[in-house]
Amino acid sequence: MSFAPRGGLLLVVGLFALAAVLALFQVNALLAGSSWLSALLAPDRDDVRQVLVHESLLPRVAMALLCGAALGLAGTLVQQVLRNPLAEPMTLGIFPGAYLALAFYTLYVPRGLPGGRELVALGGGALAVLVVLTLAWPQKLSPMAVILSGMVVNLYCGAISLAMALIHYDLLLGLQIWGGGSLEQAGWQPSSHLAAGLAACMLTVWLVRRPLVLLDSGESTARSLGAKVERTRLIALLVAVVLTALVVAQVGVIGFLGLAAPALARLLGARTLYQRLVGSTCIGAAMLSATDQIVLVLSNTASLSAHLIPTGTVTSLLGVPLLILMLPRLRNGLATQWKPNWPNSTGFAPSRRWGLAALLLLGLFLSFMVSRSLDGWRIATAAQVSALLFWQLPHTVIAATAGGLLALAGTLLQRATANPMASPDLLGVSSGGALGIVVVVFAMSQPSPTVLFGACLAGSLAALGALLWLGRGAFNPQRLLLMGVAVSAWFQAMVSATLASGDPRAELMLQLVTGSIYYLPPALAWVSAAVMLLGLCLAPLFTRWLEAFSLGEGSAASVGVPVARARLLILLFAGVLTTMATLLVGPLSFVGLLAPHIARFAGARQPLQQLWVASAFGAVLMVVSEWLGRQWVFPEQMPAGLVATLIGGPYLVLLMLYRRKS
Repeated sequence: MSFAPRGGLLLVVGLFALAAVLALFQVNALLAGSSWLSALLAPDRDDVRQVLVHESLLPRVAMALLCGAALGLAGTLVQQVLRNPLAEPMTLGIFPGAYLALAFYTLYVPRGLPGGRELVALGGGALAVLVVLTLAWPQKLSPMAVILSGMVVNLYCGAISLAMALIHYDLLLGLQIWGGGSLEQAGWQPSSHLAAGLAACMLTVWLVRRPLVLLDSGESTARSLGAKVERTRLIALLVAVVLTALVVAQVGVIGFLGLAAPALARLLGARTLYQRLVGSTCIGAAMLSATDQIVLVLSNTASLSAHLIPTGTVTSLLGVPLLILMLPRLRNGLATQWKPNWPNSTGFAPSRRWGLAALLLLGLFLSFMVSRSLDGWRIATAAQVSALLFWQLPHTVIAATAGGLLALAGTLLQRATANPMASPDLLGVSSGGALGIVVVVFAMSQPSPTVLFGACLAGSLAALGALLWLGRGAFNPQRLLLMGVAVSAWFQAMVSATLASGDPRAELMLQLVTGSIYYLPPALAWVSAAVMLLGLCLAPLFTRWLEAFSLGEGSAASVGVPVARARLLILLFAGVLTTMATLLVGPLSFVGLLAPHIARFAGARQPLQQLWVASAFGAVLMVVSEWLGRQWVFPEQMPAGLVATLIGGPYLVLLMLYRRKS
């Protein structure tokens, strides 16, 4: 099928027409028709309305077109060299790296430097990409190695940024608005710089077009035809980095567009590289320009400030549902299943059992006995332990059960979906639950824990339902992961929108969805412990199915496993576990991804062993995270979910670098 002879062309033309009509509507609201030409070419500097059109409105239109085109082109380049539709500029860590660098810059360089914002954004994005490429280089920049490395960098930078936002909420509010992708302009210079950079990148892509096309035939075939695969990948990745960094430096984070535009181009019929490059560039420009004009019109109609409605956030809110609805049509281009080369082990030796028990005892000792006070560090005496148990035991139980629940759910998801990157957070289950919490916090003045749990359960089940609908027919782990990435992007857009709104409830919402257990009632500890015990008791019922899934769907069906029904029950069970954990420590955590791998590294190879050992490791990780959250920024408290991400990220990086020798 040729590229979009009807559907694709109509979509692009329709979006451009919508953007043009809305832009003319904006101009007409400011100027009479007789003044349009003069405002465009030679505005009267004494007429504020002409200056506003020439220096703000029209540059904003140009910036939207350029940013959309740049991100669409960057997304296609990344997907072409990585051979995976999950790849996009966000996968390389450019957005979170630039945002984190700007957060540090805002806090610690208050006076700023000339041109400092652009340089800092470029430096942060480039450093994040360097980390991703360093982690993936031992595997010759293989597609899934880059994606996994990028997710580690994304989650880690995002956790640090959220931690800084919690500590310095008022100081970073402006950065939160910028982080949502604000296209406000005050002249033509930024768009001129971006246009020059985009033209240079397009020329570079044209020069390397032949080896890029050869990548469609496979890595070995491309090498046999004379293509320098590693060099071609590196050049294309660098071009994508430059394009994305230019956008970030000028307008901030435009989330999801680098994933949506190439996906829509492919779904509308683009097959060859040339078709995908042209299609995604045009679709990206059309999507962002139309979205920005809609934001302006709605802001003016509702008498709102457009400064508080970031266009990048709205792009994510509109683009994610569209991609989710069209995902069932995406049949080709999904990468094959990939299994990470984790260190192997022969069994769960007694020494490892004693080591796990020692870690549990160490976590409990730190939680109850060691703390900071106004006078410095102290170790509790025997007389103080009873008082500490009364105040601290519920928090410790909540942290331990949340970690165990996430680890249990992560193990089930990884084995049931045959995807080692599957976890409650990456598949969007925990993000769906957190979305329910966000809605309730803004809909009710003081929601009770029961209401919060119900909203979280509804959101998690809705995300699970979408996953199951998406996976109907032939099961595809990569499509499920893409769905999870989309739901997570939608959740991040919702959080950015609420933070940028300036609503006083946004800070409470941020505490709840980032894993602050100090807002939870003590009675919830025993409820969560009961759910954890119930989960551990029910988990053995799924071990036979999990063992069969490790052999493949065909082998599982041949031994009598009802594959579809078994996977449905496992996903529903994992969803309930995730709901409880999300209510306790929020959706952001490495525990669900990390604990199953640690258990496998420790020697727990069988499903039941891995379930129990992963739960224990998850409990240890979260208990230590809760303790560190109390001590790190004393007398303030850092959410345990964020701390778990911060301490789990480096360990996951070590696992990625520690390859099994052949």
